[in-house]
Amino acid sequence: MSSTSIGKALLRPGSPPRQTAGPLGLKGPLDPMRPGQTIEPFRALLQPSAAMVLPADDVVDIDLSATEMNLHPDLPAVPAWGFGVNGEVTSPGPLLEGTADQQAAIRWRNRLPGSVFPQNPDRSVPQLPFATSVVDDPNGDTDSVQNELGAQGGKPEDTASAPIGWTSVHLHGAHSRADSDGWPDNMTAAGSEQLDAFDNTSDNTDLGLGKVGAHLWYHDHAMNGTRYHVFAGLAGGYLLRDPREAQLGLPTCAADGEIHLLLQDRNLDAADGTLRLLHKTTPDTAEFFGPLTLVDGLLWPRLGLRPDVFRLRLLNGSNARAYRLHLVSVTDGQAGQGRVTVEHDRLLVIGTDGGLLWRAWQPGAADALTLAPAERLDVLLDLTDLAEGSSLYLINSAQAPFGGEPAPPLDGLLACGDRSGRNPYPWVARIDIDTFSPWAGGPRSLRDDLAAAELNPAFRRLVHDVTEPPEAGQPPQLSIETHAHRTILLAETDPPGHLYLQEVIEDAAGKIALQLPGDPAPKTYRVEGWLAGDQARSDSRVSFYDRIALRPQLGQWQLWRFVNTTGDTHPIHIHQSQFQPLDVAGTSLSVADTSGANLYDPMSRMTSSPIVPDPTSPGRAFEPPETLGWKDVIRVDPGNVVKVAVRFDIPGRYVYHCHVLEHEDTEMMRPFVVTVMHMDDGEMGHM
Repeated sequence: MSSTSIGKALLRPGSPPRQTAGPLGLKGPLDPMRPGQTIEPFRALLQPSAAMVLPADDVVDIDLSATEMNLHPDLPAVPAWGFGVNGEVTSPGPLLEGTADQQAAIRWRNRLPGSVFPQNPDRSVPQLPFATSVVDDPNGDTDSVQNELGAQGGKPEDTASAPIGWTSVHLHGAHSRADSDGWPDNMTAAGSEQLDAFDNTSDNTDLGLGKVGAHLWYHDHAMNGTRYHVFAGLAGGYLLRDPREAQLGLPTCAADGEIHLLLQDRNLDAADGTLRLLHKTTPDTAEFFGPLTLVDGLLWPRLGLRPDVFRLRLLNGSNARAYRLHLVSVTDGQAGQGRVTVEHDRLLVIGTDGGLLWRAWQPGAADALTLAPAERLDVLLDLTDLAEGSSLYLINSAQAPFGGEPAPPLDGLLACGDRSGRNPYPWVARIDIDTFSPWAGGPRSLRDDLAAAELNPAFRRLVHDVTEPPEAGQPPQLSIETHAHRTILLAETDPPGHLYLQEVIEDAAGKIALQLPGDPAPKTYRVEGWLAGDQARSDSRVSFYDRIALRPQLGQWQLWRFVNTTGDTHPIHIHQSQFQPLDVAGTSLSVADTSGANLYDPMSRMTSSPIVPDPTSPGRAFEPPETLGWKDVIRVDPGNVVKVAVRFDIPGRYVYHCHVLEHEDTEMMRPFVVTVMHMDDGEMGHM
């Protein structure tokens, strides 16, 4: 069952959810508005909200407008931007619900305070609803000052090159036509509108590749303004409902136990006496990492739930922070000495970016729910054996910046965090068992049934070549035997500063020496240009506005190899179609010399010595949600090569990019064109 109201709590008979005292005396950071006081976690109550079901026979008007966020009961409201209908604007925006194979039309109406326009001095100049600060970070990644609360005397960020107030809304993960995909340059000014038609279809249905119950999300995608606009609040969830979900007995609305959780990190500043969100970065790569975690716009909230089975729809909507989530209980309540028990046997992962997995995955105690920016997970949570007054904690063990490092010991992390380091406050949310809660879920049998079920029988595991039948317990396979290869370097200037995507091709005259998986020795490559052997086509880098090098042909399988020569994990997002990583793991390369300097220089487009496989370090093993389901974001860890298979079935211009928004806005995004006919350089005269 579903509801068309937005932002309204769904209440059942019974008393309001109570506040349960947690077993730990957790102390948050100092409150910038109340000297001597701290911001205590688990004070904000997260209430269930209904989704807005998009009709098939009408255009829905959704406004982008100024609003406020109430983060915490002890803090004043902060200015923000958000989405809304009929004047009810929220940040994050309302949860939308589309129906599979039923077109929905949305008119995004830009009602922001203004749009910057340098050529018209009489036009109103909009102000971002948050403060900015650029601070030096002398210790680099060892402590990362972005993780500390407050501006710390930094200088305001220069936003002169950002199109503040101009928007281009993108439905992330959707199988969209090019004219409704939120092309970054197709920006709408304040007072104007963007009309999109979403078919709500799955890609590659001609191959019978079923993709069921996808979790999409919408956000601004304006060129060089995405990081600011999403941080301001221009983001929200979008569930693509499929009949298969009801057939499996899954909760499909908040009233039945489906809980949408949008995770975002934030910082706060009150230097002028007014509390505001703070976008604090450093002068190099300018990534934003905030010490505070919001869940659906609330700071470290608590959820009062009945002892039932719930469906959690998790979405990482942060600019740059990765989350590695653990569900724990506390067995030793002394402050600062929290002994925890991992409760992952209560979790059952049933879906990822593109919808339901082939079969569910039961994470073990050593596993985690890892979400880089823009990744999603669909998880069942079993609370059926817990007594009234019990509490569980959802905590984050990922450091920021994140390079795929293993999780630290969880004992003490809940209470102490890493106060002087890269994960100072690991809290995400507390779950309190409350038999009078308005939130009720399903029975224990739901979890048991789905643990044994084939959730998505149409799923096929993509393989390079079918050599033998899959092993028992593995999904059916589909070979991509006829396909095109492309290689993309993820590159960073040294010292760190600018990040790029550089598309390379083999060339005997090239200056990039690289040994990829399967090659017996290094080969030479060059950044692709007009002519073979041409090293001068791009003056300093492959920027977004350089020529288009990737032109996949309609309906042809593509094998794209992403080679990460940097020290960060990059979540790579490809528009239009879902994809899968090939193999069971990435391959690790030696991308730095003994002093730590990068072997590849993206400015000269040369390697100082060959980049070869690293025999001492295995590549990142893909997690079951990455190999048993469809993805539109893949994590490429430092020094790793990750191969993905993708097939496009709509012609037109699209983009792929790193979903660290500060990277995306500063050159780590490139266009590609899906062509009907095969096209080489120079054909048709405009490529």
